Order: sequence, then structure tokens, then C-alpha cells
Amino acid sequence: MKRKLEINRNATAIIAALQDAGFESYVVGGAIRDLLLGRDPKDFDISTAASPEEVRKVFGRRSVRIIGKRFRLAHVYMGRELFEVSTFRKAPESSGAEERKLRHPELLPEHMIVSDNAFGTAKEDAWRRDFTVNALFYDPLKQEILDYTGQGISDIEHRIVRAIGEPSLRFEEDPVRMLRALKLVAQYDFTLDDTTENALFADLPLICHAAPSRLSLELEKILQSCYGDKHFQVFHDYGLLQYLLPEINAVWDSEVAEYMQKLLFERNCRVDEGRYRNSLSLSVATVAAAFVEAACGRTPGKLWPETPEARAAIRAVLDKLFRPQNMMAKVSMSAERILLMQTELEKPELRRNLQRQRSYAHACELYIIRHLVAGEAEERLRRFPLPEEVKDRPGRKRKEPRG
Repeated sequence: MKRKLEINRNATAIIAALQDAGFESYVVGGAIRDLLLGRDPKDFDISTAASPEEVRKVFGRRSVRIIGKRFRLAHVYMGRELFEVSTFRKAPESSGAEERKLRHPELLPEHMIVSDNAFGTAKEDAWRRDFTVNALFYDPLKQEILDYTGQGISDIEHRIVRAIGEPSLRFEEDPVRMLRALKLVAQYDFTLDDTTENALFADLPLICHAAPSRLSLELEKILQSCYGDKHFQVFHDYGLLQYLLPEINAVWDSEVAEYMQKLLFERNCRVDEGRYRNSLSLSVATVAAAFVEAACGRTPGKLWPETPEARAAIRAVLDKLFRPQNMMAKVSMSAERILLMQTELEKPELRRNLQRQRSYAHACELYIIRHLVAGEAEERLRRFPLPEEVKDRPGRKRKEPRG
């Protein structure tokens, strides 16, 4: 299918160089999906017939770093930009689980893939991907879309998440695919096709076999997106939240969780509108704020007191909420500072000392978020001069997916 898509010029240059060297190469996956939906892609991933070592030969050792063990690929640096370049894969003859199952038969599902370095063709690569909407290949030089499954373009047009092949097998091979299916539902207002949805409900317990590091990375991506509140809602509706963030899931129908969602929504809108930069630690603090209030015996929206007990509660809440996914220590420490400063921001006499502290701007942003949700921001902000980067301005709300 001929179609002109706006591809990052450095991504196009990488593909041109690989093709000049004799290697079939394309922009793949989410970037093509986003462009067809009229969205700006976050990344431009590239897939090629070249092995990671051959990619390094094309661009030189200084520009390429080979990473990964389960899935080896090349990171290619073009100026300040980094591009992920993977080699076409095919379905592995062996999942790699057999040897581990001999020693620990209870650990892995039968078809779970623990090594995915069997190289193949572009067509084989498309058929081993997760969903049809993520299996499109684009040649920016020929301006041509390749839809090997025959359903990718149609499913994007109709906003359908359809597993490639047998859904239960896809989820058993990689349980994280279930989380990614629901991310598409949340972020793009997609719908699971019936077969994929039935398999997801049946196979949800398999998520326990996913590597904690991969789940933590997915959670970080969700919290850094502008759709974390929608992700949480969809995860809860489908039963995934109990595996990802069980403490939040356990109180989902409470006032605390409802207030948390309001705070997170406001944070996401402000990031999407460009009012404040994206910050993982601020997002973590935003989620935790409602639970700190509850732990200190406060109702939603009522700030905790400045006491040693409240300080201990902040640490305990951060540890308890995010413990299953092992949030990075530096993120937790920054989130703790942001939360601790909320009570101090109410005291003008502490202003000068606060401005010298790390995370001060993040703390001011959470201060704004809390009072916007409470409907009293203007009065509060007149009493406290905030840094220019976090001053509130009227603007639009987050754009929802088009119908």
C-alpha cells in the first residue's frame, strides 16, 4: 500500500544507510500505528535483515551499542537521538524454557519464550509479533506500507486489538502482551476482539510469570504517559490491576482511589498541555498523595500534619504501593521529598529555604495539582509565588482519542 507518512529524518537516514549496505529495512510497529491514527509517534523503531553486529559495521562502533540477552538488538545514535534497531525474528524452534523446566518445572508456562534471537525474514517477523496493529512495516524511501497479516490497517481503522495467531499461545509466550493489549484499549480507545478478550481473561494469572523488571519498566512508562489514570481504570476493569498494583486495586471503589484518579488526571492534563515537564517521581508522588492522607487519618483532599508519624507514613505508603514492581530507589526518594514539602509549602516563612531544596519545582507542581482538584487554586496561588515553570495558566484539557 502506497502512503506518504512523516518519518523522522534520522530514522529515514538509518534505513537508507542499511538499504545501501544491502539490508532490507523498515520503520515498524507503534510509530506506523500512531501515524495512521494522526498521532505523533514517541519513537521510531527500525527492523532490518542486518544482525546487530552488521548494524555496528554499517554505522561504526562509536555510534552503535548492542544490548539485550533475551532479545539482542542495536541502539544506533544519530546526533542526540537514539534509535532501536532490531533484526527480523522468526518463531524460535525452542522457547528456551525446556531446560529451565527440567530443573524448575513449576516456574514457566510450557511455551513461554525466554530467548528470542532466532533471526528470520520480514514476513516471519511480522507474524511473530503481538497484535495486528503493531505488525505494520513502512519503507520511507518507497513510501510503502507492508501489512503481512492482512488485518493491521483495517484493525487500526476500526480500533480493534487482535492477537496475531492463537491469542492464548501469544500470551503464554509472553504474558506482558496482555498488559500491552490493555494499554492500547486505555490509550487509544481500542476494543479487544472477542477471541483475544476471552483469552486474556482466561490467561491473566500468567502475568505472575513475567519478569519483575519488565513489569516495572511498563509501570514506569504508564506513569510517565499522559494516560495513567485511564490505564489504571482499564487494568481494574479487566482484572490486571490486582497483579500490577494490588494495594490500589484493593481499595479501588473507595474515596481514596477516586481522589487519586482525579489527581493523576490533572497531572496528566498539565503534562499533555505542556504546562509542566514529564517527571516519573512527580507522577509517583501524585498517586501516593491520596494514600498518605488516608494513612494519616485524613479525608481526601485534607493535608496530613507535619509530624514524625506523617513522615513515617509517607515512606511506608511509597514502599507498600509500589513494592510489587520495585520502583527505583532514586524515584522513591524524590517522590518522598515532593510529599514532605507539601506541608512546608503552606508556611511562607519557610519559602526561602524550600527554594534551595531539590525537587522544589516538582513539589510546587503537586501543590498546584492538589488545589486545582480541590477547586481553590487561585486563592492559594496568590498567597505563594511559585517558580515560573510551574505557574498555572488557563488552557485546554487532555485530548481524548478521536471517534
